[in-house]
Amino acid sequence: MIRGFFLILLFLLLAFFSENYVRSLEKLKEEITVRSELKGVEIQLYGEKGLEWRIQGKTLTYADNQVVINEPVIRTQDYTITSEKLYMNKKTRKGRLEGNVEIRGPNLYLRTTNAYIDLVKNISWGYNELILRKDTNVIKGRGFKIFFKPFKVQINEVESIHTTS
Repeated sequence: MIRGFFLILLFLLLAFFSENYVRSLEKLKEEITVRSELKGVEIQLYGEKGLEWRIQGKTLTYADNQVVINEPVIRTQDYTITSEKLYMNKKTRKGRLEGNVEIRGPNLYLRTTNAYIDLVKNISWGYNELILRKDTNVIKGRGFKIFFKPFKVQINEVESIHTTS
């Protein structure tokens, strides 16, 4: 009788410790995220017509389909986009540009704080204040959308337009 009681007690203790051990392993499994970091990177994205985008950066961090590129330089045709950081979803190829975003091209310069980019649809857009220089015009406004193929610029709210010679 006492022997049976001790066997039951031993079984319950083993079950208790086993359950705690399994729970601790599950917590470890949830906390582990595999991250990769590369330095001096270049990514080339191809579409139907060949090379469409070239992205260079100081460092690239990759975790859970999210790519973070520090000091990205993004090029398509004659246009170059720079910022402090690019956060991009690897699957959708959509991203967020943060910090000192600049878009340059033939007779075009746009500067804003943050913007978004869709590398599949070939567009970039933003909602913050901006300065746009196009030919001899300087436009201050808020919010924009740039279509790269074919090239077209839309400004949502124009605050002022200045013409320089």
